[in-house]
Amino acid sequence: MFLIPARRAWAATLNLIGIVLVGLDLAQRSLRDAPAPISVAAWAAWSLWLVSIFLPEPWVRRRAVVYLGMIAGGSLAGASTDVVAFVPALVALLVLTGTPTIPLRVGAGAATGSVVLIGVSQLIDPEPRGAIIGVVSLLLFGVMGGLSRRQYRLSEEQSRALLEEKVLVEQERAQLAALTERSRIARDLHDVLAHSLGGLVIQLEAVDALLESDRPAEARDRVQAARKLAVSGLDEARRAVTALREPDEPLSAIVAALAATHRSLGGQIAVRGDADRGALSPAARTAVHRAVQELLTNARRHAPGAPTTLDLDWDDNLLTITASTPTGDAPGHVSPGGGHGLAGMRERIVEVGGAMDVRAGAAFDVVLRVPGKMGS
Repeated sequence: MFLIPARRAWAATLNLIGIVLVGLDLAQRSLRDAPAPISVAAWAAWSLWLVSIFLPEPWVRRRAVVYLGMIAGGSLAGASTDVVAFVPALVALLVLTGTPTIPLRVGAGAATGSVVLIGVSQLIDPEPRGAIIGVVSLLLFGVMGGLSRRQYRLSEEQSRALLEEKVLVEQERAQLAALTERSRIARDLHDVLAHSLGGLVIQLEAVDALLESDRPAEARDRVQAARKLAVSGLDEARRAVTALREPDEPLSAIVAALAATHRSLGGQIAVRGDADRGALSPAARTAVHRAVQELLTNARRHAPGAPTTLDLDWDDNLLTITASTPTGDAPGHVSPGGGHGLAGMRERIVEVGGAMDVRAGAAFDVVLRVPGKMGS
C-alpha cells in the first residue's frame, strides 16, 4: 500500500465512503438480476476505483489508465444498476477533465467513449432503458464539473505564479534600491575625497611656495588650514557613510558650513538670499549640497583669491542657485579645466528633476534650478 499524501487525505476519505456504499449496493441489490458481462464490468469499475486512491499522484499515466477503466466499466454497467455502477465513472470523469496536468483531449475522448459504451450496454441488457437518462445526466455532470474544477485549479496556479512573480519583483526592487543607495554613498564619498584632497593639494602647494619665499609664518597658517580641511573631510566622509541620516538639516546651514570652509581655505564668498524659504526633498538637498561643494572647490582650484557670489532664490517652488566667479581679474587665475566635476554636478541635479546651465565670459557662472518638495 502506498502512503497517501496529506493534501489528498480528505479526498481519499470521501472516496472510501463512496466505495463502501457503492460496493454494498452492488452486492445486495443492483446486480441481483444483471447479466454476467454487466456484473463483471460493474465490479471491475468498483475495484479500479479502490485501487485509484492508493496510486501516488505523480503516476499520472497509470492513474489515467485506471480512470479510463473505471469509465469503461461504469458506462457498460450504469444503466443496468440504476446508475449505481456509473458512480466510479463519474469520479473518473471529474478527475480526467478537471486535472490541468492531464491533457483535455484525454477527458474529451473518455466522455465520447463513455457515450459509445452506454449505447453498447443496451445491446447487452436492453431492459433498463429508463435509467439511460440518469446515466447520461451523470455523464454531463461529470464533464461540466470537471471543467469547472480544471478552471479553478488553473486560476489557482496563475494566482500562485503571479504572487511568486510579485515576490521576485519586490526582491529585485529591494536589491536595486540597495545598489542605488550604495552608488549614492560611493558618489558622496568620491565628492568628499575630491573636495578634501583637492583642497589639501592646493594648500600644500601654497606652503611649498611660501617656504621657498622664506615666509614661514604664512606657511604655518596654510598648514593649519590644511589640517582643518582634513578634519572637515573626515567628518564629511563619516556623514556620507551613514547614508545621509540627517535629512532635516536646513539648506541654509549646509550652505553656511560650505562657505565657512571656503573662507578658511583662503577663498572669498558672498551668500545672498534665503535658502530656507522653500523645502527640498532629501535627495534634492544632497544634490545641492554636493553641487555647491564642487562649485567652491572649482573656484579655489581655478580662480584662487577671486570673489565668488552665491545667490539663492525661491520662485514658485523652484530653487535657483547662481554661482559666479570672475575669470579675468583673479590672482593666479587658470582656465576652468576639463569639466568632469561639472558633468557630475549636472548628473546629480538632473537626477532630482532639475537643470544646470554654464556660462563662461568675464565671469564663470553656473546656474542650478532644482524643484522643491511637492506640497511645500
